[in-house]
Amino acid sequence: MFTRTKLIFIFASIFLVSCFLFFILTSSLSRQLSRNTDSGNNTEIVVFLNDFANAKEQARIERKPLIVFFTLADNESCKRSFELFRYQEIRRLAKHFICVSVDGTSMGPICELYRIKSFPTILILESEGKEIQRLTGKKTQEQLSVQMHIAIQLATNANKLR
Repeated sequence: MFTRTKLIFIFASIFLVSCFLFFILTSSLSRQLSRNTDSGNNTEIVVFLNDFANAKEQARIERKPLIVFFTLADNESCKRSFELFRYQEIRRLAKHFICVSVDGTSMGPICELYRIKSFPTILILESEGKEIQRLTGKKTQEQLSVQMHIAIQLATNANKLR
């Protein structure tokens, strides 16, 4: 079995590799993603569940991380951030996640649980619900894509340890 020190070493190594990949991928992804914005091909969409409890259970069963998009219905910034999920690369990566949308006005207890103070906020959670990453405010598709890549790598490594 793994000792606590070994687990810390493994996760520290994963973090360092992720940071290295972040710098490498940022330049190549920005060029690739700028070419991948669809100008009419909307055949694939990211499906967001609306029930957080069911999404969390589905993520646990499928051993996939969650993307939780905390939004306010009438907030223009939230609407613009939701547009990130129309990019081809983001849609491709979203297949590795269970995606759920949480309306901050009607889902106060969930917002309190994850200490959501501003909207939009995108949380990436492990399959058991523990926070991996938090993105607040306006983000670019490159920033979201890199964070999704890191979360996929962390989830893959965590599943190998189980």
